[in-house]
Amino acid sequence: MKAFRFPLESLRTLRKQREQAAQQRYARALVLRDGAARVLQLAEEELKAGHTLLSGELEQGITAARILNLRTWCAVLEIRRNECAAAFAEARRAANDAFRLMTAAAREREALDRFHDKSHTAWQREFQAEEQKMFDELAVQRQAAPLLEKSCLN
Repeated sequence: MKAFRFPLESLRTLRKQREQAAQQRYARALVLRDGAARVLQLAEEELKAGHTLLSGELEQGITAARILNLRTWCAVLEIRRNECAAAFAEARRAANDAFRLMTAAAREREALDRFHDKSHTAWQREFQAEEQKMFDELAVQRQAAPLLEKSCLN
């Protein structure tokens, strides 16, 4: 009997490659998301520090020009924080999308792997059945050989 050959092996290889590419995209998306989270955290800390500075100086009594400058600076920090929050939300969405694509690719590969395993198991059963048939035929021939020798000698 010939060796097992899976007819969809090239598709199976393609699915494995697609899954690996999806895993790499997901890993990159996680790195970007984590980076965006750190930038957002820094922006929030900077905004908090700006508000703390404004509050501290207001308690000490400062000029209107200084108040205006500090409020403008806090507004800039708030805008930056909002931009960072939007970037983080986008990075989180991209990571979620990459995760969905990765799990879909894994499911597709796993389905093909299950089909491969079932095909290989069926081939093994058929191979064993043919092998057993051959052994049975050999056993019958070996049992018949002494009888043939006796009949030829007589």
